[in-house]
Amino acid sequence: MATACHLCGSEAVDLFYGKDYEHSVPGQWRIAQCRTCGLVYQDPLPKPTDLPAFYPSAYSAYNNDTIISALFRTVYAQEAKRITRLVGPAARILDVGCGNGAMLQALKARGCVSLSGVELDPEGANRARQRGFEVVTGELVDADWPAASFDLIRLGHVIEHVCDPVAVLRRAFDLLRPGGVIYGETPNVACLDFKLFKQYWGALHLPRHVIIFSDINLRRTLLDLGFQNVKMEWGLRTVGWSAGIQNFLADKLGLSIPASGRVRWYGLLILVFLPVTACQAVLSKTANVRFIARKAPLS
Repeated sequence: MATACHLCGSEAVDLFYGKDYEHSVPGQWRIAQCRTCGLVYQDPLPKPTDLPAFYPSAYSAYNNDTIISALFRTVYAQEAKRITRLVGPAARILDVGCGNGAMLQALKARGCVSLSGVELDPEGANRARQRGFEVVTGELVDADWPAASFDLIRLGHVIEHVCDPVAVLRRAFDLLRPGGVIYGETPNVACLDFKLFKQYWGALHLPRHVIIFSDINLRRTLLDLGFQNVKMEWGLRTVGWSAGIQNFLADKLGLSIPASGRVRWYGLLILVFLPVTACQAVLSKTANVRFIARKAPLS
């Protein structure tokens, strides 16, 4: 029987077992979904001490030489443009899960001068420091910045990687100045490709994705924490489809996946499914939701 929902406490149902098709971490993980709020999570949840073993040295967030990093440079440049429009280049910005500092570098290129990062992986944190940024190694909930330290906190595909995402969002709320902005992205289970691919769904990303929200329960969580003006936007990342096809072929046909986690022709899959994802963004919901919300300003 599935463990009760970690978000609302309601009854959950077992969906399926999945495995790591991308980086071949050994094991299988049971996936459950709340019957009431729709939260999807590993059941049982891993221990926080188990998480580092889920990230091989070739994991794309820390590898400067993968196709994913090359594609992300363009994505980061566009994201930095949106962020500076929200708060301006003089804002104090914190990037949580900053990896090798690529997003901080994109913000610097937009003229931002007060940039900090948090990164759990020591190698990724060191690479970001080598770029000249102030980076704390560890988790956001343990960082010792005083309350109201930042104008914007970015959580780019972070909350799905932790065992207690609500604690991370709560800590972000505390660290924001009045009127400050939380800006993030995360997978969204309320999409067609999750229903189609199930255990092969690219954004499931087992075992590194621990808890996955829908846009609806994420909005409710942000409001419950005190955020205002919550806005949801649909991202155009094709990972639900493109990595879903890759994972399906790996399981059914024995397709070999390199250490980077992506086949050499993965870029072609992105091009094929980009128009599909664009149609989803217009007609329904995609596998990637961008959330933007504000802490109430001082009255």
